[in-house]
Amino acid sequence: PVFEEKLLFALLWNRNLRGFWRQELGESFLSRLQKAVPYTWVVDPTPLPPHAAIPELNLTDWRQLMALSQRERELILKVSGYSEEAWGARGVYFGSDLSAEQWSVAVQKALLEFDRTPYVLQRYHKPRLVQSNYWDFERNQLVPMPGRVRLCPYYFVAGEGDSARANLSGVLATICPADKKIIHGMKDAILAPCTA
Repeated sequence: PVFEEKLLFALLWNRNLRGFWRQELGESFLSRLQKAVPYTWVVDPTPLPPHAAIPELNLTDWRQLMALSQRERELILKVSGYSEEAWGARGVYFGSDLSAEQWSVAVQKALLEFDRTPYVLQRYHKPRLVQSNYWDFERNQLVPMPGRVRLCPYYFVAGEGDSARANLSGVLATICPADKKIIHGMKDAILAPCTA
C-alpha cells in the first residue's frame, strides 16, 4: 500500500531530489518517468518566504489557487494519505469542472486538513481514448467500448537481503467509459489483466 501513496509523485518532481533520482534511475529512465507522471505538488499550507514562489505555478501562497480562473484550473486536487476518501474517485476535485465557489471550498479543505490528511495537486492531462471490448452477459456477445485506461503494475519482491529484487508480476488495466474523467474501478469499467 505504501506505493499507492500519491505524495510519492511529488518526490519525483522535487528539485532537491533531482540528483538522487538521476543517480538511482539514470537520466533516460528519469526523463521517461517524468513524461508519464504529471507534475505534482504537496498542498502544504506552511507560509513561503516573501520572495519565494511555488514551482511551475508562480503562486506565493496556496490560497491563491482559489482565485484562478476556470481556464487556469486545469488542475486536479486529490486527497492523499491513507484516508477513507483516497480511493474510488472520492476526494478528487477537477478545478475546471467546478464553480469558483466549489473550487475555493476544496482548496480550503485541503489546506485545513494538511496535518491529518494531506492533499496533492496535479496538472490534468486528458488520457487518450483506447478501443476495448467487454462481454455483455445479458446479450451474450462481445461489445466494443471506447474508454480511458489506467495501468496498475504489481511487483513482488523475491529473494532476501542484498539479493532481493522487485519483479513485475502482473498489470491490471482499468478502462472507464470515454465520458468519465476519473479512472477507477466503477461498475461500468472493464478490469482486465494485461499480457505482453
